[in-house]
Amino acid sequence: AMAASVCKSYRDYKPDNAPEVAKRAIEYCECVVCFDEMWKEQAGLFVTSSNEAACPHLLHLKCAQDVCDNSRGGKTCPVCRAPFDGVRAVPILGDDPDGWFNAIDLNNDGCLSKKDVVAVLKAQLPMDYRRFEAEIDGFWKIWDIKMTGFIDKEEFLAPDRGLLAFVNKNFPQAGGVRPVPDIRSDKTAWFKYFDEDGSEGLEEEEIVRALIKTFELSDSAQKIAAIRDIVRAVWPIFDYDGSG
Repeated sequence: AMAASVCKSYRDYKPDNAPEVAKRAIEYCECVVCFDEMWKEQAGLFVTSSNEAACPHLLHLKCAQDVCDNSRGGKTCPVCRAPFDGVRAVPILGDDPDGWFNAIDLNNDGCLSKKDVVAVLKAQLPMDYRRFEAEIDGFWKIWDIKMTGFIDKEEFLAPDRGLLAFVNKNFPQAGGVRPVPDIRSDKTAWFKYFDEDGSEGLEEEEIVRALIKTFELSDSAQKIAAIRDIVRAVWPIFDYDGSG
């Protein structure tokens, strides 16, 4: 397990030792449980018994609660394996920006670093995240009004020059993702679509993600659980060399 001090930093939002499918979901701003886009639903954080964030990872609130309710062998984050005791809802940014900022300010220091901003906004706003990541260095001096190297709540929420207003205005979501090839008519293209690292192999959870996205099952926790159970049951038949 990763150390708690590391887990409570957005610097390691996509940890090297996370499951590959979780890294993929984070890269594409998806919930790591249902693989639907994070911004579509209210987010939740895993918390300790003292209601402090156990780690930085944002999931859909209902998915985080499902992980909490159905954990086997101890409650741990599916990304970084940090132990937790419960789930806390993250206020919706458009409804309660002040409460939202407080919720994602993990260390309660009243400010966000550049890495914090990238990780959090990718997971919370329908935005062109690739362009945002590429251009954030050039825009930082606009948002960092007090020139401290960090963005505090006032700078984040400022109506005109604030980071949130700027992102909403200048980084609208890019025009859709490449459609999933039809698995029935072109199985090779379908496999290559999800084999994004070109390894010519998909791990068990990558197959789960692929099936969920192919058949658009993200909105049904029951169907997601059923897909996972089916893949787990048949996996030894197809993974005949035991490579995973």
